[in-house]
Amino acid sequence: MLKPVIAFLFFTTLSSPQVSDSLKIQNISTPPDTLITTEGDTTSIQDTIGINEVTVLKDTLIPIQGGPLTDVSTIIDKRAFLFENYRYTGDLLRSFSLNFIKDLGFVGYNHETFIYGVGNNAISFLQDGVLLNNQFTNSLDLNLVQSEDIDSIEIVPSPRGFLYGPYNNPVTVNFITKDFITKAPYSRIKYYQGPDGEAMIDGKFSAKLADRWNLAFQLTNRSKDETYVNTDLSIWQFNTKLKYFLSNSINLLASYYYVDAQQGMNGGVDYDSLSRSSDDPNSDLYDPFAAPVLFTKRTLDVTQHNLSLRTLIKPFDNSQLDLSFYYRYGLDEFRDFRDTLNIHYEDKSKTYGGVLNYYYKFDIMTLQALGDYESTNHDDEVDNFERYGFCGILSANLLDNFIQPSVFYKRNYWGKNFRTSIGGIGADIFFKATQNQSLYIGYSLRENLYSDEENIPAFEIGTSYKAPNLMWDIKYFSNEYFYENSFEEGLGFSEQKIRGLGLSLNFKIWLLLFETNTFYYFKVENGQYYGIDYGRPINHPEWQFIGGFYINDLFFDNNLDLKTGFKFYYAGRINSFENIWYNYIDVDPTNKLDFTLASEIKKVAIFYFIWENLLGNEYYITPYYPMPERNIRFGLAWELFN
Repeated sequence: MLKPVIAFLFFTTLSSPQVSDSLKIQNISTPPDTLITTEGDTTSIQDTIGINEVTVLKDTLIPIQGGPLTDVSTIIDKRAFLFENYRYTGDLLRSFSLNFIKDLGFVGYNHETFIYGVGNNAISFLQDGVLLNNQFTNSLDLNLVQSEDIDSIEIVPSPRGFLYGPYNNPVTVNFITKDFITKAPYSRIKYYQGPDGEAMIDGKFSAKLADRWNLAFQLTNRSKDETYVNTDLSIWQFNTKLKYFLSNSINLLASYYYVDAQQGMNGGVDYDSLSRSSDDPNSDLYDPFAAPVLFTKRTLDVTQHNLSLRTLIKPFDNSQLDLSFYYRYGLDEFRDFRDTLNIHYEDKSKTYGGVLNYYYKFDIMTLQALGDYESTNHDDEVDNFERYGFCGILSANLLDNFIQPSVFYKRNYWGKNFRTSIGGIGADIFFKATQNQSLYIGYSLRENLYSDEENIPAFEIGTSYKAPNLMWDIKYFSNEYFYENSFEEGLGFSEQKIRGLGLSLNFKIWLLLFETNTFYYFKVENGQYYGIDYGRPINHPEWQFIGGFYINDLFFDNNLDLKTGFKFYYAGRINSFENIWYNYIDVDPTNKLDFTLASEIKKVAIFYFIWENLLGNEYYITPYYPMPERNIRFGLAWELFN
């Protein structure tokens, strides 16, 4: 607890008030020789990558800011998670209907996230268009992504998912970071505390150094004491950004990101041992003092140094170029100390690369061209590789943007002399019936790095409606997922076809707000996993329901924005596997009820309170990792001291 308290006191001295949106530039006029400022942590990001029109006088500097990868993506606005008492970045995805977290129960563990029915080895996680995935595992621990630096989250439609990143993954998620300029120095702190020493402290500071320079830095620490043996956690994260406004046509952004994470990895409860020693193993499973764990001294320490230089250019009218160069150093230190065997394994990698995203609109046509190059070197030199890829999206805006058809193509080249090539092609159409209502239909065929199959289909149809008191989003999709084979069959990948339906529905009546989030996955056509035909998707439930009932409105002359009520979670039966031995277990349906409260005071401070697992249910989602018992967390996010 001492480190978070010291950090809290340090950042309290650097605070200033709540401001407005991060990426949204309004039509404004300014006097000469001024820099237009965009501020904030309150409202929403634009849903398109279009060029905003700004009316300014001569010699005015206008910040250039990045946006989503595509204008047909689903955007999780920061207001969707600003009032949520989330723990880590993975929790920010819960408002997307086709999302499931295969929770390991212990805070800080690498919980597998499923989107569109696919998990590790099939999701490309990007940050401002740059791939974050581990180059060897093609996956990402979302605990290592600094949650408080995220402005919005973009989820690309599944037919377009393969366009981004080197693996032709069917799903792409892009974290859009905060990028705003303030007239006065800006700072924000967030702190929460829970049981068993669980705490988080985050502090951010941003200020203009001169007329053309802006500096920002941010420090985050998460920690938790041990409950079950070997479950302690400590994660330090630090980023700093220096932005230079060369002109209205060129902005430069240099950034550095550091991670130092130390995590116990106990492998869950040793249920076989518990069954032999306990008369009631199903009850003792949830007793941290009675339940033995598989690995008492297994740990993973992660160190990362990430540097990047981003250039935002407007070379012509109705065009924008986003060019990033980056370098990443990663060190994963795995240790397992036993009575007769001590294991110490290090995976050290160095990666450098570049990403280009060029957008140009001419008449009714829009062209988006993307290119990337990456080279990764490991100490053992076995997993070294380099690759490059290019992608093109051509769209037409017809009938005053009522209809937007698009075609797209992707090609990646891998390995020595780039002899391995994978790619894909597709088309979609986007109808915008009104400002609030839209319809999307898309289809694509792609190749996969782990399979000889050439035409892997992906299809999606979805419709959405957004109004102040009513929002709904319905998606149907079909896709194919490649996952790792059993050790008995040898290392490799198998294929599973997935079809699913997702629904998000929010509506408000008077002071009452109802929020629902549901998905259902149909019986799979090819459900074999480790030689057994389960007939249902692997590692996530057949269906999931999340529903909230809140009091939500402005009170006290609009000085208090309150959202408080109950949130219910239900996950159906899960085909899962026990620990590391891949023994098949059919996990029973689970549920929990939370009481939550979030109140924003004068758009300056947000107070959080959550009573989690209100009914005290004892359950697990992943065998055998007990989920948290009934507990209370509270916190505060505050922008203060002008």
